[in-house]
Amino acid sequence: MSIEKLAKDFTQAVAENDAQTYQSYWSDEIVSLEPQQDSPMARVEGREALLQKHAWWEANAEVHDAKTEGPYVFGDQFAVNYEMDVTMDGERSQMKEVGVYTVRDGKIAEERFFYGS
Repeated sequence: MSIEKLAKDFTQAVAENDAQTYQSYWSDEIVSLEPQQDSPMARVEGREALLQKHAWWEANAEVHDAKTEGPYVFGDQFAVNYEMDVTMDGERSQMKEVGVYTVRDGKIAEERFFYGS
């Protein structure tokens, strides 16, 4: 599968909140990186750890609306823009972030998130 097709299919699955499909694109050794270095979620390694990270998000975030834009492919990477209307810890906010995904051997080996202000 080309990276263009993988990126398009992954992004569509995320937009449709189809966890089974988008998770099928993860490498078993996937690394997930967040910019908050003081957070236990700053670096998560492996499929099982990333599933736990997603379970934490589902338990702690009420997503009212979410939008994706992209993917934008370059070489072995692609980026997706995300916008979310979310309530966490009783506080509702608008979030913007960019996810940059690195593909190796036909699977997503790394995801790295950048937050907007």
